[in-house]
Amino acid sequence: MRSPGSGRRAARRAAAVLAALSFMAPAAHAADRYATAIADARAGRFERALPVLERLAKEQPQRQDYRHDLIAVLSWADRHAEALAASRQLRLDKDTPDYVLAAIGHAALHGQQAKRAVQAYGLLASRKPADADATLGHALALLDDHQLSRADGQLQRVLRLAARKPTLLRAAFDALTARADLERARSFELRLAALGQAPARTLAAAPQEQQQQQQAAPAAAPAPAEMPAAAPELPAAPALPDFEALLQAHAARVRAAGALLERDFTPARYRLIDAAIQENAQLTEQVRSAGRADLVKRLRQDLVQALRDRGAMTAAVAEFQALDAGSEPVAPYALRAAADALLTLRQPEEARAVFQRALAAEPTDASARSGLLYAHLEAEDFKAVDQALASWLTQQPDSLAARQAQASMLRFANRVEEAQAAMEALLHEHADNTGLWLEQGELLAQRGLPRAAQARFEAVLAAEPGHLRARIALANAQWAQGDILAAGRTIDALRREAPEHPAVQRLLGEWERRARSALSSGLVRGFGQGLVAGNNDLQWETSLQSGQTAEGWRAFAGHHLASARFGGTEARHERLGAGLEWTRRDLQLSAELGQDLGNARSTVWAVAAGLQQGDHWSWRLRHESQTNDFPLKARQPGAESDAPTYLHASRTVLGGAYRWNESRRVAADLSSYDFNDGNRRRALAVSWLERLQSHSAGTLDLSLAGYGSSNSLPDRVYFSPRRDLAVSATLAADWLTWRRYERSFNQRLALTAGNYRQTSDVRLGSAYVQQSYGWRPFQELRYEHEWQWSASGALRYGLGWRRFAYDGVYESKTQFSLNALVRF
Repeated sequence: MRSPGSGRRAARRAAAVLAALSFMAPAAHAADRYATAIADARAGRFERALPVLERLAKEQPQRQDYRHDLIAVLSWADRHAEALAASRQLRLDKDTPDYVLAAIGHAALHGQQAKRAVQAYGLLASRKPADADATLGHALALLDDHQLSRADGQLQRVLRLAARKPTLLRAAFDALTARADLERARSFELRLAALGQAPARTLAAAPQEQQQQQQAAPAAAPAPAEMPAAAPELPAAPALPDFEALLQAHAARVRAAGALLERDFTPARYRLIDAAIQENAQLTEQVRSAGRADLVKRLRQDLVQALRDRGAMTAAVAEFQALDAGSEPVAPYALRAAADALLTLRQPEEARAVFQRALAAEPTDASARSGLLYAHLEAEDFKAVDQALASWLTQQPDSLAARQAQASMLRFANRVEEAQAAMEALLHEHADNTGLWLEQGELLAQRGLPRAAQARFEAVLAAEPGHLRARIALANAQWAQGDILAAGRTIDALRREAPEHPAVQRLLGEWERRARSALSSGLVRGFGQGLVAGNNDLQWETSLQSGQTAEGWRAFAGHHLASARFGGTEARHERLGAGLEWTRRDLQLSAELGQDLGNARSTVWAVAAGLQQGDHWSWRLRHESQTNDFPLKARQPGAESDAPTYLHASRTVLGGAYRWNESRRVAADLSSYDFNDGNRRRALAVSWLERLQSHSAGTLDLSLAGYGSSNSLPDRVYFSPRRDLAVSATLAADWLTWRRYERSFNQRLALTAGNYRQTSDVRLGSAYVQQSYGWRPFQELRYEHEWQWSASGALRYGLGWRRFAYDGVYESKTQFSLNALVRF
């Protein structure tokens, strides 16, 4: 709700000051941009006035009056975060105009910056000790800052100053009841009653027990009122009730209840809206009995808004549809409420049609424009998003809200480079805007830079402590860094303080899914011919992961099966393993113990560590006593006549990567294999990933790779060249064919072309000579489908073809792959 007092009266008074200033300008300048903007602001056309004032303040930063007027109009337009950002560097002193102090105080109250509100309203009240509006603002700010004794003193002054001003008394009553401070509201209710202006819903309607609980509650934190057990009583109707006044008061209470929902995200947040819905039913019955069909419609429109605010989206849509079936048009505010409800019910196509109707009635309505953008977005209609943004920017090219929405939509459309350019331009012009800091942090998080994102979110919270969206984003950034303990603390605090906030509920759902187990299984079946890679080969990998504990522990188990035929003999390898994984910020450790089910039935083990060094560098180290990455041809018992019966190899890998962002990455892995037949293999693999294109329909990536290895022993039964080198390029296209919220269908196509050079030791008589097979080109083609049917499951399958030369002889293979993932 607006506070303090009547927002309209405050706006009129401040607008009068601006109008007086504008009349002092020479007549020749009466039609200039500034005067026009002031006229628009005075008429309530804020979306037209603000872009002009923003540009003037930017073009002439030395003109404090431009900056003052911008702050004031942002506050009147209820764009409180922007008003506070614009005033952050403004020192409040004797030179700050009264209307600017009032605007900053008003914005700070709504932006939950109690200390700034105390500063602004305190200065204004000291200048104007007889101004009840300023005194009320100071009192409410002191209450929010928990300075209760000072607040009570100021409230007593309001009672004296406004003793004959029912409008201001009612504003104080509504502001205190919206804070669930019924004890302090009682004095204002009694004074209104003495003037014959008692509120339609009185505090006496609440149960006696509730009032006792309120009186017994600590003064520092008034206990929230419980929902009345029965509908609140309306005052006895006179012979000719003033229905117009009753309906205006009811509409104001619906708005006040909605304003409470923006500040309070505990279960008690619905107390006022529940009372308003009950009051709506009683008023509807009264006006229907009086035969006032026109008033019934107004109440039903208020009910659509109230049901939306209560979270009863299906009921809100049903009430709207019944209203819409009539012959008279539905008011824009009810259209917006119905469209919001449809969007929440995941009916974006229907929602955007209703948003478009609201915009047709009020073309400058920023909330309807924003809602329409999100409806297009959730309908996956990115072309319509672009068109809606183009229309908005054409009409208001300097609108900060429009340009910020454009940057957000580019990010949601995965056009991250464009989003970053748009965000940097905005920040260059509005460096102190915390809303832009938040958007920038979310873009950094999307680009895989959680530490830089966290710094932005912490800057927002330093400027605006308690900012919910920033706290939610901070939890996600902490989680992305593996800082499970910090993320858990942040999420627990959000759970306690704002359990009803939709974004908090989504975060809690994701956090709880982290504690669920996951089963993944994938197989690759190959058909072809070849002496090295084998024929009719099969690889099947299955892993089971437990949920992650609050301390970062996770258990896992896995099964590995590989088989192929070499001539008339089958080679086979099968292993079971289990282990533990531990995650901390920037660090992950794991240990695994396994058992071979074939060959020598050996017990095997592995340890691994991963380290993230800032947002860009990462390192990994892994050692396996016996690796699965071993030539399958050597898995045949006694495959090598002069070697152990069962061949195997240990493997150690040291890897590093540098990641600029999601679009560019370079990596290198150095591997060492120690075979139990005495062979030593050393290998180096390097890669470069470059994203060529990123948009709403998918991505196009280019990967460059190089691989080289050497072996110490020649002429093994498995492929063991003295030296080899491969270079390749892969072009991979990812096409998001269809998506509906968590469900999606994706296609992938990858084409690889490369060249391979091999040098081997070849037996010539009783000696070995080196032979080079020259460069041999190779190719690979893969095509896949991926179905995501929910947040808990996905299926991927595909076909592939590969042609590669070993010892100068080409082997070709066709492969079929199938992978499934289920969380439970």
